[in-house]
Amino acid sequence: MPIVAMLQAGGGEKFITLVNRLGASRDSVSATLAALIEAGLVQRNPGYGHPLRPEYLVTPPARELAQACVELTAVVGEMGQGAVAGKKWALPAVLAIHRGASRYGEVQALLPGVTPRALSAALKEAVAAGLVKRTVAEDYPPSTVYSLTAVGERLAPALEAFAAAAEALPGVA
Repeated sequence: MPIVAMLQAGGGEKFITLVNRLGASRDSVSATLAALIEAGLVQRNPGYGHPLRPEYLVTPPARELAQACVELTAVVGEMGQGAVAGKKWALPAVLAIHRGASRYGEVQALLPGVTPRALSAALKEAVAAGLVKRTVAEDYPPSTVYSLTAVGERLAPALEAFAAAAEALPGVA
């Protein structure tokens, strides 16, 4: 998400600029760009010319999603939740809870591809960041119920806009 937001906000970027601004390794940024290119969200700049021209651009079909990335990144930054936003499953878990999932299995059902270990870690991170509240129900057997905190509720509209833009892309279910 941060790479797509940077590409959209800057009208494209050079590889080294992405590495420096993100503070990430070259390998990590390279792998992420490769995945984004394969997904059709980002393309290498096909033009030639000035040495300062951006090397990577958002593809035309992904511009709405990229704008949603910019807005979500801004909201996350304002809330001081950048560390959680960088985790792969934390924000999708928050979105699943916002959409009505309150139990671990319900959250997992809304996130295809998440492993139990990754989901547990994401929920712990979201709880630690104050986005999600974890309550242990007093029934037998005990069960855990997840709900959004006020901070999580403030983040939810930007997450919904991002999800709607992603779902509108061709090939995304």
